Amino acid sequence: MNSRLKKAFKDEMSLGRRLFFKGQYEQAFTHFERAHVLGQFYVLPHVRTHIWMFFIGLRTGNFKEIKGQLIRIPLGMIGSALGKVPKGNTGGANIELSKTMPIPDDLQQYLNDNQKSE
Repeated sequence: MNSRLKKAFKDEMSLGRRLFFKGQYEQAFTHFERAHVLGQFYVLPHVRTHIWMFFIGLRTGNFKEIKGQLIRIPLGMIGSALGKVPKGNTGGANIELSKTMPIPDDLQQYLNDNQKSE
């Protein structure tokens, strides 16, 4: 993960955590989804996004999210390690596990830069 991608990932995670601790779970979830898109090709960042989504499920009592994240945490770990992840997937339980999704333009630039530096 190059430095620009790492910073963008950390910024999204930081915003998500800040909103989480303010009780603004829906907004926090959006930032964890964006972080997921950026970090899903790397084991630890990928798993971290799912853990925070799990925490939101716990705080909001969303059983579907809790269950979905308990499945996604180990699968995300394996998928990232093998390089088999559905690009653009936002990682929430409201999205099919294997669904490829369009990547927002503002995030795509970091992924493009990262590919060039590898």
